Amino acid sequence: MTNKNNTELHQSDLDYGAEEWSRLQNRDPKSLAVVEPDRTITCAELIHQARLRAGQFIAQGVTPGSRVIVARPNVIEFVVDYLAVRLCGAILVNLPWSAGTSITELAKVLDAQVVVLTEHLVGDNSLFDQLGDRRFREHETAPIGPQNPIPRGADEVAWLACTSGTTGTPKAAMHTGASWECQTRVFAQHFELTQEDPILVTSPVGHAVALLFGVRMCLMLNSIMVLIPRWNIEVAAELVDRYQCVFTVAPTPYLVDTVTYVEKHGPAQFKSLRFFPSAGAPVPRSLVRRGLDALPQCQVWSYFGTSEAGAVTAVPLDADLEKRLNTDGISMPGTQTRVIDGELQLHNPQQMMQGYWSGDPDQRLHSDGWYETGDACDQRDDGYIKMIGRARDIILRGGENISPLEIENVLLGHDQVTDVCIIGYPDERLGSRLAAVVVATADTTLESLRSHCQTIGLAKAKWPEMIIHIETIPLSPIGKVKRGDLEDLVWGIVKQQGAASVQ
Repeated sequence: MTNKNNTELHQSDLDYGAEEWSRLQNRDPKSLAVVEPDRTITCAELIHQARLRAGQFIAQGVTPGSRVIVARPNVIEFVVDYLAVRLCGAILVNLPWSAGTSITELAKVLDAQVVVLTEHLVGDNSLFDQLGDRRFREHETAPIGPQNPIPRGADEVAWLACTSGTTGTPKAAMHTGASWECQTRVFAQHFELTQEDPILVTSPVGHAVALLFGVRMCLMLNSIMVLIPRWNIEVAAELVDRYQCVFTVAPTPYLVDTVTYVEKHGPAQFKSLRFFPSAGAPVPRSLVRRGLDALPQCQVWSYFGTSEAGAVTAVPLDADLEKRLNTDGISMPGTQTRVIDGELQLHNPQQMMQGYWSGDPDQRLHSDGWYETGDACDQRDDGYIKMIGRARDIILRGGENISPLEIENVLLGHDQVTDVCIIGYPDERLGSRLAAVVVATADTTLESLRSHCQTIGLAKAKWPEMIIHIETIPLSPIGKVKRGDLEDLVWGIVKQQGAASVQ
């Protein structure tokens, strides 16, 4: 079945960077543009700081088309850097601030001109040595940057969205000014958001979700951008209440924290919040129901998106409860979807990347524009889609396809679990069993994990059957789990000790 939802959004004759800058210039100079828990910046101050930073970038050799890596937390400086990159006509590469020394690898692969870091968070001076001349240095005597963005065509690359990287060098999806614009605009239109709707930016700006549907969406709508430098539910509650935030989008753990907080403290601080879509992995349906019960005025549901094409699905605002609970929505305007051999493929020339910076060895983007997501899903006759997880990560247990991500999202709600990865290990009878590799307190037991799964309502076939404690989950340079490393760990332990739970 192919699902079509076509809307023309791309205007190739526009300079979207200039349009964005013009919107900011036309706002009330004294109005708030960006806020943090303890800091604010007005539109006039943001414009001035962005021009200063652009001048510093230019002094360090940035020209139109240069790659500029920005690896910061959710702080005002990130927004300044973003706007400065746009003023220079350069290409933004946003990365998690915690990517560490792996940033140097990406800087070399992308031939980045400048790498911007938050120095007090780096913690490893050797990183600065490795970056050498690429490291951003504030040139206090540099002339102020241009008054308006250096012209760039709508079909020129404006953003590199780094993705994957669990089996080698991370891939950078090349997005044009037009595809970038379309991804943000179609999401804002879906929620009918306006400049009167403050937006809470919770997930890290080093990832696509917060950049597209936080930073860029606020600048598109002229709405107040509310940043949380490091996730904390108490801080989030206070900020939502203080600024009357209407919208936020974040991965499942953030939704778990929010719902749990409201269940404990009541909904008063979140009464303004009308939308909380969640993505990154299947959201437990029981969590969606808890969210709707805790925040009855709020649209709580899961959607699916990729770094290569932005948001792919969303639940219509007038959808009934069954669709919110049991699906990830229908395809977004401009997007066609189809399911081939159980995996989702999509086609959207307005939002789709041009390709990967270093090529596409897997040939996932076809010459006809169809893209293989590599994600397993079910698509219903009415067009609604339910995502199952990464196809390559699906675990076959007793004839049933098990999504590790669904279980991981549930276990992240356990009060003793900081991080977790579900790995399948061989079993003669069932084919595979489930091991939970956890970063947790030492006294966390397999029984407590299984009890938590039961409380949440997760099917028993998806409960972990082994627990392995680990200090940190191994990650790629852009924060994706290296599942291959964990499979080696789990399978090695099973071979040595059998399938008994490992504490």
